[in-house]
Amino acid sequence: MPKKTVLKQRDIERKVSKRLKKYKKLNYLGQFAMFMGTAQLLEIGLKNLLIARYGYKVEQIEKKTLGWTTAELEKNQLRTDFVKLLKSLVEKRNYVAHELLANEMIKETLLGGLKPKKHYSKDLRFLHKSILEVEQVMVLFNWTSRNDGWS
Repeated sequence: MPKKTVLKQRDIERKVSKRLKKYKKLNYLGQFAMFMGTAQLLEIGLKNLLIARYGYKVEQIEKKTLGWTTAELEKNQLRTDFVKLLKSLVEKRNYVAHELLANEMIKETLLGGLKPKKHYSKDLRFLHKSILEVEQVMVLFNWTSRNDGWS
């Protein structure tokens, strides 16, 4: 009888911690770009899941968004726990992509050098929380894909 593979919390924490190291030496724009790139890689992986598991055609989905992809996975009854994580990530990714950078640049323009040197803005905190979330979802996606845990 094959041994059932289980992903434990400490394994997730260890893998996420390792994935977060790449952000440490990056500045704000670098962290923004790395987050967006990681979200894009996740989107590609999810689209491949739609193709492999549910028979979607590449032409049908290649220009679709992360939000659309998440909705399609939900329609196809992918694990509800994973879909819930994706929905949260879609909201964060959309805010980061469309609002966060613009807000930070406006603040920089208005405040110039008036910000304290080590100021930790609300938007930077939001970016860091979003980075943590996308990396957690990537760990779960990779593990679930490798272990065929989508059912």
